[in-house]
Amino acid sequence: MNKLRFTTSLPQAFGMVGEALVTPTDLKGIDYYEVKLKKAYIHGEAEVKAGYDIPIILDGDLAQLDLPIEEQAIEMMLPSGNFLCTSKPGPENAYLLELKKI
Repeated sequence: MNKLRFTTSLPQAFGMVGEALVTPTDLKGIDYYEVKLKKAYIHGEAEVKAGYDIPIILDGDLAQLDLPIEEQAIEMMLPSGNFLCTSKPGPENAYLLELKKI
């Protein structure tokens, strides 16, 4: 199962998504999977680092969102670096993408 990688954009009006902050040269494509929730938000300290709460999925397996936290391989890619993250269900039928606690 491929690691799920995402980034964000500069903040946009009305929850719109702009141009990706990072575009890796080694994109592998997205492995589609029928996710259980309908939305995702960058949350907590991950949102502070990203500067915005709307993720842009770059590549990897969407099934990572529904795995148990200890099995997830999710990475947030920003100009300032790459950060391991986790996914958990949150309010409004949405995944919350947070920095992985080590």
